[in-house]
Amino acid sequence: MVVDDEWPALEQMRELLQQCENIASIHVFDNPREAFTAAAEQKPDLIFLDIQMPELSGLAFAENLLPFSPDTEIVFVTAYRSYAVEAFDLSAADYLLKPVDPPRLRKAWSKFLSRRAQSGQPGAPSASASFQYLGGHTLTGPLGVVKWSTHKAEELFAYLWIHRQGSVSVILNDVFPQWNYEKGKQYLHTTIYQIRKTLKNADLGDNIELTSDRENYRLEAKGIEGDAERFQEAALAALQDNDLERMRDASSLYTGELLQSLDSLWIYSARDKYRQLYLKLLEQLTLGLIQTGRQYEAEEYALRLAELEPLEESYALQIISLYYEIGKPLRAQRRFTQFRESYRNEMGGELPEWFLEAYKRLGT
Repeated sequence: MVVDDEWPALEQMRELLQQCENIASIHVFDNPREAFTAAAEQKPDLIFLDIQMPELSGLAFAENLLPFSPDTEIVFVTAYRSYAVEAFDLSAADYLLKPVDPPRLRKAWSKFLSRRAQSGQPGAPSASASFQYLGGHTLTGPLGVVKWSTHKAEELFAYLWIHRQGSVSVILNDVFPQWNYEKGKQYLHTTIYQIRKTLKNADLGDNIELTSDRENYRLEAKGIEGDAERFQEAALAALQDNDLERMRDASSLYTGELLQSLDSLWIYSARDKYRQLYLKLLEQLTLGLIQTGRQYEAEEYALRLAELEPLEESYALQIISLYYEIGKPLRAQRRFTQFRESYRNEMGGELPEWFLEAYKRLGT
């Protein structure tokens, strides 16, 4: 959670935090009293809290929150170093000086993850066997994070995990397209050997088995969980039941695009599959929150949609409409101006007439 009465500071913090790993969700508030109510109910793991706010100071916020959410950690954000002394009197986890330095923020987040890992609390990746490949691609076993001998071994493992099996010819075409068949096949055998050796050294040989049958390879996993599969299962169940709270929980499992740092062609279809499911989940969650009068909660998810598809007219109109509904017309107007400029730059033309007419009706 991020609390700051200045919207530009909130936007900056949101953008910086989105670049950090293992963040399930980010809630931002420019009204400290609304933020306090939400924090007391939701009990977030970590709050980045501005100290100087007119309605409720950050120091008072933290002190009053303690009885309601004792496990929530506070990182104070201030323009004045002298406030850090008062912050640590309240047992703050850390403090950041404005303007926030990105490396310093990442360091504060890493320290938080380390503390959670040492205490065994949630908020850090589990040490048990798992494969996290939403947002990045990290295989973890009993001995910790697996270190791959080559990037190609890491990519081929991800490919086999997603497809679970594949013929030599298809694998060569997808993963080793730069080689002719004979050279590629030799490279494939070498890479398979590297994967098997890496899994054995990581004490994952019993969890993940690579087998071959003539011209096919197959991957079988036992006692190891993938975060993408966990997200898909939770999202489909929540959508089927039309359960808003389960949708919210499922959305927090999507921590980034599938194998985000890889750009091989074979990835895109699988990546789009999970992305489309996430968009559908956010659409239904946002609409459900609006229909039940929970516009302030809907704002976060409407913003996510607009950020994921920055040129999608329906998402832009939805967040603009939402700002008018919650009494923030200036923010709505600013959002419209930004969207129109982006649309003109990217599409080379004016916004559709239906969009402009709908926007006019919102402002009247």
